[in-house]
Amino acid sequence: MPVKREIWQTSYDNKFSTALPCPRCETGMVRRGNEAVLVKETEYSKINHTDENFDPDWIRESFATLLTCDNHVCGEIVAVSGRAGVEYVYDEDECGRQVNSGLDMVLRPVSMYPAPPLFHISEKFPEEVKIELKLAFQLFWADLSASTSRLRTSLERVLDERRVDKEGKNKKGEVYRLSLRERIDLFEQKTNDPDSAESMKALRIVGNIGTHGNHVARDDYFNLLDVYEAVLLELYEQRQAMLKAKKQALIELDNKY
Repeated sequence: MPVKREIWQTSYDNKFSTALPCPRCETGMVRRGNEAVLVKETEYSKINHTDENFDPDWIRESFATLLTCDNHVCGEIVAVSGRAGVEYVYDEDECGRQVNSGLDMVLRPVSMYPAPPLFHISEKFPEEVKIELKLAFQLFWADLSASTSRLRTSLERVLDERRVDKEGKNKKGEVYRLSLRERIDLFEQKTNDPDSAESMKALRIVGNIGTHGNHVARDDYFNLLDVYEAVLLELYEQRQAMLKAKKQALIELDNKY
């Protein structure tokens, strides 16, 4: 199912009231509850207050808090930290023009550990794939491009598990390392699964952008998550295959009655 993008924000309110999926049990949600949100301003930021041109968005603060799983048999604790700052709040006047109505403090996480999963990590996924997915989810908060690169690496682990060759031979008979694109082509030939291969190609393209250190757009990242989750579920839980079998069984009822 599509990732709930609305809960995965770059900034949250100063009470951090958002609940996120638990990284351990994945049935509960981690919440701040009664834990304090500790916020401290840097000394250089305090000094800036004396500048005659001082503006509130110059303020530099750091925050830390803890989130606890609400599943009473789990109780996993997630440590959250990042930067805190202020954002201008705007309203519309009677003419529809934007007017500044004040300032709000916001929290911008750069680390969550252990990291909440952006999509469900099935127990049926290979262990090496799960390791890479958890690293990708951890990097989401600090570096979206690096997170995308880890997703690309997890795809390599999927192809490893599917016994897709890592090496090939050129026309001279010399052994060389196959590119991810070539491995995906081999996967398609081996499995006759063009849909999964097409999704893998999309992941490869976005993954290459992240691997090369280029900016990965947020919408592209979440589209990638939606596509990749569907591929993994089909490969390891065969949901569409099972649904197709159920449909066929119902259709065949027509011949019985």
